[in-house]
Amino acid sequence: MTLFRRPTSRALLLLALGAIVVGTLLLNGCRKKDEVFIDTNLAPDTRLTSAPGPLDQANYRVHLYWEGSDLDGYVTGFYFAWDDTLGSSWEYTSLSDSLFKAVIDTAGETRRHTFYVRSVDNEGKLDPSPARIRFDAWTVVPVVDSLRRLDGPLDPTSPDYDPTAKDTVLMGSPCSFRWTGYDPDGEGEPVDFSYRLDSNPFTDWDAVTAAEYEDISSGTHFFYVKARDETGAENFPENYKFVMNYDPDSEIVLPVEESGTLTIADNDTIWFEWNLRDREELEGADGGVVEVWIRLDRSLLLRLPLDDPGYTNRWYFTSTVSPDDPHYIRSQNEPTGGNRSHRFVIYAKDVEGRFETPSPNPEDREIYDFWYNFPPTTEILEPANMGTVACWSWADSTLTPSTFTIDWESTDVDGSIQEYQFVFNPKVWGWATTNQSSVTYPNATIPIETEDGRLPYTPGLYEFRVRARDSSDCWEEDYQIIQFYIGECE
Repeated sequence: MTLFRRPTSRALLLLALGAIVVGTLLLNGCRKKDEVFIDTNLAPDTRLTSAPGPLDQANYRVHLYWEGSDLDGYVTGFYFAWDDTLGSSWEYTSLSDSLFKAVIDTAGETRRHTFYVRSVDNEGKLDPSPARIRFDAWTVVPVVDSLRRLDGPLDPTSPDYDPTAKDTVLMGSPCSFRWTGYDPDGEGEPVDFSYRLDSNPFTDWDAVTAAEYEDISSGTHFFYVKARDETGAENFPENYKFVMNYDPDSEIVLPVEESGTLTIADNDTIWFEWNLRDREELEGADGGVVEVWIRLDRSLLLRLPLDDPGYTNRWYFTSTVSPDDPHYIRSQNEPTGGNRSHRFVIYAKDVEGRFETPSPNPEDREIYDFWYNFPPTTEILEPANMGTVACWSWADSTLTPSTFTIDWESTDVDGSIQEYQFVFNPKVWGWATTNQSSVTYPNATIPIETEDGRLPYTPGLYEFRVRARDSSDCWEEDYQIIQFYIGECE
């Protein structure tokens, strides 16, 4: 059998020391691997001291206040964030308050926001539970006003301003739009605007307040403008309605003579006939002429709706009806004699309410000039030629022969002669009238005097002029003239 010797006291002591050394080594090795750092710094605390109540509404310009405390140190600053608490969203400030402009960023007027703030202490430790408040920021959306088409009927700066009018633009014309805007609860003007024509995309935001378009197709169009303020809030787009429209067109086809070449006899009738067309209708679009307006000289005679059962594309004028009849006409006379032409004009009006603009070009024939009544004409019969008709005797102050007669004859192809005007020149007394076709010279009833004060019988060259007036009160335009001599008797 094997015997085990009992260890001595010295051996037991050495064994115990070895165990301590090995245990210490083993203990030191484990501590390096599993060591835990114990932070004795207390985190700071943060609270909001002035802010909207939970879920309250506040103006987007909101002033927030906060404060922080640290039991074992002091607060050096704060970090704040809106809505998002990701690391990149936090911003540092050393202040304990700030005026913020909350973002709205929609077409509405409010947006819910959450504001976070946390303090940081002198050892860089952050408050692990930030103070926060959730509220609805509101704003008044910006306003677009004074939206107009430049020089259109709805433009207050236009002389043709008519707030009840429909804006119809002639095809081929450019369209320029202007507008203004403001932010009721901001600093005045909106930040910028965006616009579009019809369903095209809105333009990029900009501060411009004008736009111009060319080559717009015919038909109804809408121009839109919206504004965006500093919060990003947008108003509902304002719109302006207008119509690009070809002018309707008319053509006078009767009389066939060129404008300005026709004279109608008194008591006779002149007929007008026309054709109408509207390019939109011809191209298959919505269009068409609905009305014709007739004007004679400066007077609007009447409006003829095309859907009236009595409508016809003809009209006439005559002097044989009552002056109250729309067909009545009489000659227009110049104060110096002769006819003044009449002007007949038709205006076509289309379904868009657009009138054609009559052209002065004769080939367009919406305008027709004509004369009504043939003026009278006169021919002087005696003396037939310029010559010496009498002689003056200085010795006995007599005229030989003592008188002589001037005879004439007047005709009027469409009426009768009513009276005559005549004058002797050089003159100071003006025209005299008579219903006779002759006058005796000299004649005590006729005031005759030369410009240099001579008696009307002394030798010299004299002139006689005469013209006639017809039953239409039309004076002859070109008066007839004869010159004669009074010589010295031998």
